[in-house]
Amino acid sequence: MSSNRSAWQITLIYLVVSALWILLSDSALTWLGFSIELLQRLQTVKGLVFISVTAGLIFYLTRSHLRRRRQQERELRISEQRFELALAGSEDGVWDWHLNSGQVHVSEQCRRMLGFADKGALELAGKWAELLHPDDSATARQALREHLAGTSSRFHSVHRLRHRQEGFRWYEASGRALRDPTGKPWRILGILRDVTAQKESEERLRQAAVVFDSTTEGVVITDAHNRILNVNQAFCQITGYSADEVIGVKPSLLKSGWHDDDFYQQMWQSLQQDKSWQGEVWNRRKNGEIYPQWQTINTVHDADGKLSHYVAVFADISKIKRSEQKIDFLAHNDPLTRLPNRLLLNERLENAIQRAKRQNEKVGLIFIDLDRFKAVNDSLGHSAGDDLLRAAAQRMLARSREQDTLARLGGDEFVLLVDDIQSADDLIPVAKRLLACFDKPFDIDHQSLHLTVSLGISLYPDDGNDARALLTHADTALTLAKDSGRNTYAFYTQALTLHARERIALESSLHQAISGRQLRVYYQPQVDLSSGQIIGLEALVRWQHPELGLLTPDRFLPVAVNAGLMAGIDEFVLNQACLQMQRWLDAGFALQHMAVNMSGSWLERGQVVESVKLALARNGLHARFLELELTETEAMRHSETNLQRLDDLRQLGISLAIDDFGTGYSSLMRLKRLPVNRLKIDRGFVSELPQDQNDTAIARAIIALGLSLNMALTAEGVETREQAELLADMGCQNAQGYLYSRPLPATEIEELLQQQPSCVTR
Repeated sequence: MSSNRSAWQITLIYLVVSALWILLSDSALTWLGFSIELLQRLQTVKGLVFISVTAGLIFYLTRSHLRRRRQQERELRISEQRFELALAGSEDGVWDWHLNSGQVHVSEQCRRMLGFADKGALELAGKWAELLHPDDSATARQALREHLAGTSSRFHSVHRLRHRQEGFRWYEASGRALRDPTGKPWRILGILRDVTAQKESEERLRQAAVVFDSTTEGVVITDAHNRILNVNQAFCQITGYSADEVIGVKPSLLKSGWHDDDFYQQMWQSLQQDKSWQGEVWNRRKNGEIYPQWQTINTVHDADGKLSHYVAVFADISKIKRSEQKIDFLAHNDPLTRLPNRLLLNERLENAIQRAKRQNEKVGLIFIDLDRFKAVNDSLGHSAGDDLLRAAAQRMLARSREQDTLARLGGDEFVLLVDDIQSADDLIPVAKRLLACFDKPFDIDHQSLHLTVSLGISLYPDDGNDARALLTHADTALTLAKDSGRNTYAFYTQALTLHARERIALESSLHQAISGRQLRVYYQPQVDLSSGQIIGLEALVRWQHPELGLLTPDRFLPVAVNAGLMAGIDEFVLNQACLQMQRWLDAGFALQHMAVNMSGSWLERGQVVESVKLALARNGLHARFLELELTETEAMRHSETNLQRLDDLRQLGISLAIDDFGTGYSSLMRLKRLPVNRLKIDRGFVSELPQDQNDTAIARAIIALGLSLNMALTAEGVETREQAELLADMGCQNAQGYLYSRPLPATEIEELLQQQPSCVTR
């Protein structure tokens, strides 16, 4: 009921009651028959009574109304206080938007949230759109339009508004519209809440959830009773268990049994004292595989400091473990043969020496080198060479005792450490077993390869007191074995050290010899077997040492090769030979060629073509008078690039010869490819002629091969008439050796030439 209607009803009731009072009271007085004077008095009394009654009634009603109003006001104040306290406790602000007037009234908390310090009406109706973040404007406006249109029961929107001082912050606005009887909204009231911290927390939680699910480390969350509450995807991938299988279960499900109770007691003790623990743990996957993991466990406490959760983060370190093992293996083992390397050998050798000292025993060291491996490696390729090294290593390892150590130092060099022996004689059977390993050929790439080894042996404490000395002396003994013809063994002696020191001294002096003109060129005649006339000469280098006298090539050329000094020697001999050949030609001697040895390193460097061109031009010698000799081993091992260089030399008009033929690893296919004019039969197949039937057969085969390839043939080391006659009968055209002359200086060679008139042309 409206206030106006209630007021009219009360007024009407009052009028009716008053009128009835007046009419009924007057009628009653008249009916009683009182006098007029008395009636007047009674009328006055009646009026006073009416006034008193009505006044009392008005007083009573007014007092009741005021009491009810004060009670309502008091209840309203209490309600407002409660509402304000509730708002203050919730930190929400109240806003009241009168849509018709456009005024927006906001609470003090709402002002503070938006950064408006001034009191009074806050005209947000026009500013609300300006305060909205551009990215949130469309959704917030749409939510408001839908509620005002009546399509939603309440207005709710989470958006960003510009704070006066702090930039954009997140707010949650919600409210409800008041509508007139026609349903048109004329006012909307609601609350505003700053949810920036909540949004930031949600964002952090989302990020944490992404990290939780995306990290490659397993994460386990348990309650205070150590029952699993949650695991991430990485946990499932590492352990093989699904989340449903482990939630509610204790992590002891993953125990491998590798750790004893003390391990876990120390873990829990650390968690209680330090609130965290980390270390390596071996656990078991669902499939039963035991694997290592690095695990960190932290305790989580609530606001009261009470333990609420455990969080364990772990990483599968199986690959790291395997990598560590691989790195450790590679650090101590040869990757090709998987044998111990130099580092591990030194460690075991030092330990063996220490044991031998305590037990008064000896230690043997056998230095092993594969003979002519480089030629095989270069001719067949490095892949085949690697296969050969592995096969050789397996054979030697199979013939070695379990307590001994077979190591590979690099290339084709191996070392066998023989422990627990009493004398040097104990090493002889070991050396013979190693040599016997190579009796049978190796099948590499469907080719049968024969290989031999040379062994150098040193003994502790006889030949050295430490690992370094034993290795050095075994290497020195190896040199003796190779010099003795290879495929044998040699023990270290002090004389070998003196020889090694001599080589070092020679190397030092050789530098000075090249620059100080101490080198000499000698010449050995090459004769025609049918006529006996000198047709050519071979230039051979000598060293006129100021203290040691005249040194032959076998004394210093190996030193020069190891020291990388062959280039200077090659250049010197070539120029001297070309100069002397031109002088003899100018003197009228009918010589056909001058043979000069060409080292493999000279050809390998690729400078030989230019050096020959320069030497010929400098001395005015025609290319047809120069013959370059390359040993069979060097000729067979060079690459296609070097074959091209030989072709280039041949194009100059120079003759090419293969020296020491029959001692290397000749390939007929490669021999056919080489641009060679001459084969020189090695002295090893000539010295025993005609007595040795094998040498006779070999010499005959080489000569037949050369003739079939249209090559000239020269036999080296001819010392008897019988040898010369036999070679001539076989078809060999030329020979050189002591039968005709030793290598001589140019002056003495000239005397020989002058003694043969037929060799002079006028």
